[in-house]
Amino acid sequence: EIGRRLSQLCGGPFFQRLFTRFTTPEEIFGPLSLRALENDEYIRCIDGFLPTATVAFLDEIFKANSAILNTLLTILNERKFDNGGTRVACPLKCVIGASNELPDSEELDALLDRFLL
Repeated sequence: EIGRRLSQLCGGPFFQRLFTRFTTPEEIFGPLSLRALENDEYIRCIDGFLPTATVAFLDEIFKANSAILNTLLTILNERKFDNGGTRVACPLKCVIGASNELPDSEELDALLDRFLL
């Protein structure tokens, strides 16, 4: 609920997703463009997904897999998303991450460092 209210205050799109170990990059960053693939380009349709959100709520964020983590770190750190050969600016102002457990593996330490506790 707090994420939705922040989004209304910021005046931009809100993105919310529950992570599991089976969550795919398409669920977070958008599906691949089939038209672009026909032209040998690897471009995602990002409208309505994390790269275009102003406020995001990422539940059980430490369950994200490595296919998502690297891109997520770039979005959190630089507010940029690599979409094909283009680096797109993300309007992200606030990300709320929730988890019932702290990470126990070193590969998640970089993600944990991006959040205030």
